[in-house]
Amino acid sequence: MPDQFETTIRRFLCPIDQLTDGPSDAMYFLHAKGGLVYCEGYAHPPHGLYGCLIKYPDPNGHINIFGRHFNWTHRRYENGTLVIVPYKEQVRRQEELFPELATRPPCPPYADHFSHYLLNDMRGFFDAKKSLKILMGESPRLREVVGSLDELLGIPLDRIGCNGSLAYGYFVEPHEDVDVIFFGSVRENFAVIERIRALKKKEPARECYELGKTWPLRFHHMGTVICPFFKYSRRDEIPLTTFTMNVIKGPVEAHGVVSNDLHTGYLPAVLGLDRVTIDRKAHPPLDLIVYDGSQRGEYFRGDGLKITGRLVRIARPAGTREALLVTLPTEVTVEKRGAR
Repeated sequence: MPDQFETTIRRFLCPIDQLTDGPSDAMYFLHAKGGLVYCEGYAHPPHGLYGCLIKYPDPNGHINIFGRHFNWTHRRYENGTLVIVPYKEQVRRQEELFPELATRPPCPPYADHFSHYLLNDMRGFFDAKKSLKILMGESPRLREVVGSLDELLGIPLDRIGCNGSLAYGYFVEPHEDVDVIFFGSVRENFAVIERIRALKKKEPARECYELGKTWPLRFHHMGTVICPFFKYSRRDEIPLTTFTMNVIKGPVEAHGVVSNDLHTGYLPAVLGLDRVTIDRKAHPPLDLIVYDGSQRGEYFRGDGLKITGRLVRIARPAGTREALLVTLPTEVTVEKRGAR
């Protein structure tokens, strides 16, 4: 007889054969072994995905999801403080739990802090808009909070989905964070980002400090925290989908000023850089690729950055180009903020 976990999850889980557009950023999958895998970015291997085992079954785990106990690979408590586990340690832990991951082809440079999962390993995926619709039908509190975002940020309900634990149906009232996904064109989503920034500038009490940092896109609202993620509604606007990447040199020390910030809210954040130097030598303008979810929305036009990353070559059907790649939050330092 199905337990509470199975009964609940089945209401939200979608079969893999309904994944018509393939895996994409901010998408949860249910692994056949019971874990919850989080997909990151838009470039993935054939018949697979790059991502992280966010939660894994653990009889002694402190996370109770519909009667089953889980633990994290990406977070832990140190001296009573919640911290992010270093990426290399996350990958090692996933390979300990699922040894088959160590036998997969090496991940490309932009995904070397993720693991390579196969779609055949998954029982299904969670559709962000479907899950939100179900939960809003059952929770007046969630319906009120999410419904207020149109007036607050100018984003209609049909462009909103859910992320985090809400994606698989877990919402504890009244103080559970509300992880939302805003879908839209690049211009539409950037307008929402600008409204969030203006809102927090006008009302500093909305600022959100968690995991040792202030989060640029998260904000307090109606007694909870709104954690926004942004996804492209137009595939032709995604900067990096089908390509190969090779490291030319790394690490390098680079400096530059953000000239194009339209993609700052995504993973990856692809930012145009001007006034570039690499290892103290002038370099033509190029893109900075920030393949780290903790840096979504961190950098804007006019920001002067110091980058300790890798110089890479990206090959696509349209041609090749150089770019700078960072995958860790410690690899970018803001030397000077642009005008706000």
